Amino acid sequence: MGAYLAALREELSESRHLLAQALDTIYLGGGTPTLLPANLLLDLASELGAMLGAGGELTVEANPGTIDESLLEKLLAAGVTRLSLGVQSFSPRRREALGRSVTRQELDSALAAIKAVGPPEWSLDLIYGIPGQTWDELMEDLDCAVEAMPPHISMYDLTYTPAYSERVRQRLGDRVAEEALAFAEANYAEACHRLVAAGYRRYEISNFALSGHECRHNQAYWNGADYLGLGASAVSTVGGERLTNPASVDAYLLGESPSVEVLDKRTKLWERAMLGLRTAAGVEEEAVSEVLVPTEVERLVAGGYLERHCGKLRVNAGFLDVSNSLISAVLTGR
Repeated sequence: MGAYLAALREELSESRHLLAQALDTIYLGGGTPTLLPANLLLDLASELGAMLGAGGELTVEANPGTIDESLLEKLLAAGVTRLSLGVQSFSPRRREALGRSVTRQELDSALAAIKAVGPPEWSLDLIYGIPGQTWDELMEDLDCAVEAMPPHISMYDLTYTPAYSERVRQRLGDRVAEEALAFAEANYAEACHRLVAAGYRRYEISNFALSGHECRHNQAYWNGADYLGLGASAVSTVGGERLTNPASVDAYLLGESPSVEVLDKRTKLWERAMLGLRTAAGVEEEAVSEVLVPTEVERLVAGGYLERHCGKLRVNAGFLDVSNSLISAVLTGR
């Protein structure tokens, strides 16, 4: 772990100059940084917090079972301003289906620590469409999440990679994955409605927040800002290039160079439109007009699927659940 963090610091030192603008947000995650020994994690958090300065957003991901009041207090003192807690599900059966070993006691303990310490910003993450999930389990997840009173809730559809689908079929039978996808499709709108009714604004397809508590780091991605990704497998997008670090930790520690993809103007505009249309605010239509299919835009606006507001093109809130189809239509004509 020490060697990995040393390589991380070296990469940061060598690549920080690539970002022309001042750092505004840092997200420490994409794994579980709270698994690090506390002294290593706190030293790193302090260094990153000092780079941000006043007003910056420093998020740390954590799993239940890896944080307590003491660590949380020290993280906040080190400069962390936001916590993202990976609950995934309040149902022990569904956590088991995800391969998560977190116990309900650990989950309740983590929530109690957050309540006691009171970080001003934190998010509770849920996974939706878990194999075998029932309506009652889904409602329990949503009710428990709202009862915990986080300023921000993320509810992500479970991604069925080929490897995961195979594991599901082997453990639970051939039809479980298909049934889970059908369940998710049938009930997603009601799940989102439950969160909105509880006072959370759906500001992106999978993200809900109380007013003023949106995740600034995620918004930067959706708005097409440049960003640095540090560590094994990390991806950066800076200027006209996308850099992807080696996936192997060993290769990363040996200093293997990242792969480089050159991004032309059209590709960047296409991505800007695709990401922007995932958000409730939408995307500046004139700025991305070059990559839009005008006939499809007009057809979907006339049908009420898309709408124009203050120069922005956005998906009508009632059709966010089918936004992939709408985005595909305006960007590819299909």
